[in-house]
Amino acid sequence: MPLSEPSTTAKLLEILLKPYSLIANPIAERIGNRLKRKPKLHFNIYPPSSLWCYAWNGYGENAKPMMQVRFSADITNDGHKGILILAGYVKGTKAKLPLVHRIEIPPTTTVVAQSIAVFVEPVIGEGGMDFTGKVVLIDQLKRKHTTEKIKFTWVGTTEKPKQPSGY
Repeated sequence: MPLSEPSTTAKLLEILLKPYSLIANPIAERIGNRLKRKPKLHFNIYPPSSLWCYAWNGYGENAKPMMQVRFSADITNDGHKGILILAGYVKGTKAKLPLVHRIEIPPTTTVVAQSIAVFVEPVIGEGGMDFTGKVVLIDQLKRKHTTEKIKFTWVGTTEKPKQPSGY
């Protein structure tokens, strides 16, 4: 004949192990959440460096404008895996050219004074006027990292480039 019923043994074990489970379960949950959480990028934009202008595709009357947007920022990766930024665009547009320099952001690190330039179409700003928008950066796993709204100061000209002599 058994000393106690199985349900009584289970209840007794639960009571004895409860202090340990109160400590171990939250720790295990936090570790699990950290391991599966998408890393987040935090941007500290340098406002004086936020500029935009036309970048022209072609010469003369056939020249079509693209939007060139440039800014500098400190970028912090709060995740436990490195991120490699490969492309970017202004929200409401599509990337026309890849980033000139890829940006590598190691885990739990801030990279400072990163210069970012994107070339996009269609042009959603008005030539000669400042423009406000968000930039979306794409990492090696095609995840999107969006900046807060940035005010870009207009620089450059709205005139189409002339055909170089000799063509």
